[in-house]
Amino acid sequence: MIEATGRSTSSATRWTLPEMAMAAAVALLLTGSFSGAVFWGYEHGGFPLKPRDFNIALTLVVLALLPFNRPRFSLPALALLTLPLGRVLDAAFLRRYVQIEFGAHSVYALMLVGYLIISIAAVLSLATSKGRQTAILVAAAAIVVNSAMNLYEYLGFASFTRITGRMAGFHIDPNHSPIIMCLMLGILYTVNTRYWWNMALALVAAVGIALTMSRSGMAVFAGMTALYVLLHFREHKAGMITLAAVAVPLLAVGIGILGATSTKQGLHKNEDTAGRMEAIFSGDFEKVKSPERAKDLADGWEAVTRRPITGYGTGAGDGGDTWQPHNMFVTQWIDMGLFGLLQFAFALLATTAMCMAKKFRGGFCLMPVWLFIPCSQVLMETPAYWYCFAVAAMVVFPRRYSLSLRGRESSALPQQQVTLHA
Repeated sequence: MIEATGRSTSSATRWTLPEMAMAAAVALLLTGSFSGAVFWGYEHGGFPLKPRDFNIALTLVVLALLPFNRPRFSLPALALLTLPLGRVLDAAFLRRYVQIEFGAHSVYALMLVGYLIISIAAVLSLATSKGRQTAILVAAAAIVVNSAMNLYEYLGFASFTRITGRMAGFHIDPNHSPIIMCLMLGILYTVNTRYWWNMALALVAAVGIALTMSRSGMAVFAGMTALYVLLHFREHKAGMITLAAVAVPLLAVGIGILGATSTKQGLHKNEDTAGRMEAIFSGDFEKVKSPERAKDLADGWEAVTRRPITGYGTGAGDGGDTWQPHNMFVTQWIDMGLFGLLQFAFALLATTAMCMAKKFRGGFCLMPVWLFIPCSQVLMETPAYWYCFAVAAMVVFPRRYSLSLRGRESSALPQQQVTLHA
């Protein structure tokens, strides 16, 4: 469970065998997905199972263990899954847009199904008795693995990235791991009360995000972490001053090394990474903007104006040959039309309104959920996004429902009834 219950401290901290099995299955499934390790390993012959089989098998384990973990469901969190579900149904059955970037359109539809399966397992796991502890475990593991693989690549032990000079880890795309790590930090800042553990993981994430040269990733990370530090500075003032005295010189050295090694290709200067370094570390937000992305966004808006009600179908705005607006509102509008846009906007605004009403409770999860919207077009296909969003929904909407089976006393055969408990 994300929120504390009325159980005693000893019973709340004690782990049963079903709880340990559930946490292990969820951590393995989500860490494999959030790090990109399963897909990359299978594509390069290092993992024996297809990602589809791996995801289905572990999701079935999660579903089988769910009744033994005293789940209490948050309806708003479960309602979030209707967004990726609608995209799956649109792509698989209506096929209003044929997405062939990954081969046949059926391959794309199956990819969406795979992402949905992982998202379902992730959101359901939050409703269990140890959902909060499992979320902390998953978030920490995802940050460590993503950052470690980016560093591993930077040191020259492997090459994953598709963009020279920018580290990507198993994701191949260097823009993806910063999104994952910021989403996971949002979860930690929300549900993990151990401040210094969060600071340690933030430093680990800082290394991994910096190596990707992601302008949006660094901006979101810096904003989230600065606010988190400010809100807790009074109670940890002495430790933060000591940490700053040690970390600032190391950071300066690290930036110098990163700038010297990542902006050169032999004797030639890599203008892209050099520009990114200058934009990120000089704090020049005008340089953070990308002219190419501005044109892509303009093209996306033009597409919306031509078909604003129905859209073009799932896959049209996902970065193929047609449109890639780098904005999730525009992407959802292109794909699912006005209804899909309003559904997405309502979920965001309702959760945010409750967050503000509860004095920023759940706000650190909502920060990356909101801030990456104008930077990405693939969040709908990112299970980590729904995981982080669901944590926020469960925190700001506290009402829970559980299913219980009770036998009726009768002269006839015993009957079972399902009861909802608030």
